[in-house]
Amino acid sequence: MGLKDWLARNVSGPQGYGSAMGPHAREAGSALANAVFLSHGKRPGGGQATIFDTRDEMEAAGFQVRFATRAEMEAEEFQVRYEELPRLDIRSLTEEEQQLFKCLTVAIISYAFIVTSNAAFQNMRRDNTSKFRKGLGPSLLQSTVDCGLFDNTNAAQAALLFYVRLFESSSISRILNKEKPASGDLLEYYIIKSAELSGAKARFGVVRTGITGFDVVAVTLVEEFVKSIIGAARHYRW
Repeated sequence: MGLKDWLARNVSGPQGYGSAMGPHAREAGSALANAVFLSHGKRPGGGQATIFDTRDEMEAAGFQVRFATRAEMEAEEFQVRYEELPRLDIRSLTEEEQQLFKCLTVAIISYAFIVTSNAAFQNMRRDNTSKFRKGLGPSLLQSTVDCGLFDNTNAAQAALLFYVRLFESSSISRILNKEKPASGDLLEYYIIKSAELSGAKARFGVVRTGITGFDVVAVTLVEEFVKSIIGAARHYRW
């Protein structure tokens, strides 16, 4: 039995389930942000962030890969579950990289919230969807404070809601392109937007596939959360 299935069996109702899922959504979003950041490269000059299919493509476009040696040494770890991905030592990053990483992390935690919330909306009755979200939102916000990303839940709410509202006001209808993650979907939009908002002077690029890519992690995140919520909703008739 998976952890999220265990949670569904050991909480009281959809609100309790949502509350229990909050920290896991935050952890999954942080792990995906970690994977995206580890795949990145940069080059001088401004411009919109670019998502490349392979590292060779990114290097051919003049981007310097930031974590190439580390990624190659830990190649096998990039193919495991997102909970097991190596974590960045923030102290090893430049000030500009720290800002970029934080913006990316906030954006993709918001993405994880939308993935989870949308799965509930599609698979639960409306009243239970509302209860689930009442549990999910506050617990996810508290988790961002507990991990040190924000000083308080008000700051966390303002930052995450900014991205949620960007999505709501956009014309994007696809949460994830499973065949080609971050291509014509919300993940692509958030990666590009977070790089823009970070104020980075260099141009930012990331790699979708291969040992330094983030595609496997993105698909795993979405599939696991959707599967868990579908299973709980059906079993408990939520």
